Amino acid sequence: MERTGSIRRAGWLVMIAAACAACGCQTVKTPEEAIANSNIPTEFKKVSMPDYVVEPPDLILVEVLEALEGRPISGERLVRPDGKITLGFYGEVYVAGLTIPEVKEKIVLHLRKYLSDDLLGLFEEDPKTGKPIPIDPKDTDRVFVDVTAYNSKNYYVLGDVGAPGKLPITGNETVLDAIQYAGGLMPTAAPQNIRLVRPAPPGACCEQLLPVNIAAITSGGDPTTNYQLMPGDRLVVYRDPIVRTTIFLDRIAAPFQTVINTILQSAFTIRSVQFAAVGVQGAGGAGTGTTTTPSLLTQPGAR
Repeated sequence: MERTGSIRRAGWLVMIAAACAACGCQTVKTPEEAIANSNIPTEFKKVSMPDYVVEPPDLILVEVLEALEGRPISGERLVRPDGKITLGFYGEVYVAGLTIPEVKEKIVLHLRKYLSDDLLGLFEEDPKTGKPIPIDPKDTDRVFVDVTAYNSKNYYVLGDVGAPGKLPITGNETVLDAIQYAGGLMPTAAPQNIRLVRPAPPGACCEQLLPVNIAAITSGGDPTTNYQLMPGDRLVVYRDPIVRTTIFLDRIAAPFQTVINTILQSAFTIRSVQFAAVGVQGAGGAGTGTTTTPSLLTQPGAR
């Protein structure tokens, strides 16, 4: 008996430890006071994004005012997974990783194989001397390049929200915007346990883990943790510890419930077969004048 009791106590200790591990609160150690005194962009301290870098699958508008007859260059071009755009008859140009002025310059230099410098607007006449003055390819007014669909820069909303997933960034979104775009918090979410994970830029040592005080943002109007979102940000909404613990315990109990249900179904089936067999025997003895009444003890559920 003592050995059985010790085994049971050990089992309970294991279950309690597992439940504590499941409901352990994941917090961020970054204090809000330090964030308030830092230069992290927030709702009322937004910053302009750096020069846009073209990547797949952005859409780029390329227009050349004068091209070969019957071979116009006009319309949107998709940046393919290999980083190139196609100019139809004029071939392909690799543009991934370049800013818009750099893309324009590269396209103009590529088109010099097919079009004259005059058509590309690479020279202008000096009004005083009448001599041609060279123009930088990215400054020509005969070729236009712009981005029409910013598809490559996104942020992510994960966890217990209405519609988690990837959302495009325009440079003006905040944490509150992201939660609203993602359908709001689910009833199972833990409002006190939300964090913004910002990947480390190239050359940095580690990523940033920023706490989000959603109660202060919505109820108190405090913009301290209502950060401006940057490309690649991950906004994580964790589940309430009580809900996580309940799910964990349900997973532990599920195998035992399956075994118990299987045993009960098997016992019911065996009793049903026994009851049917007794009934058949009683019908077989009717010709001899003997009647066998099934006992209640053989019926399912009888005691």
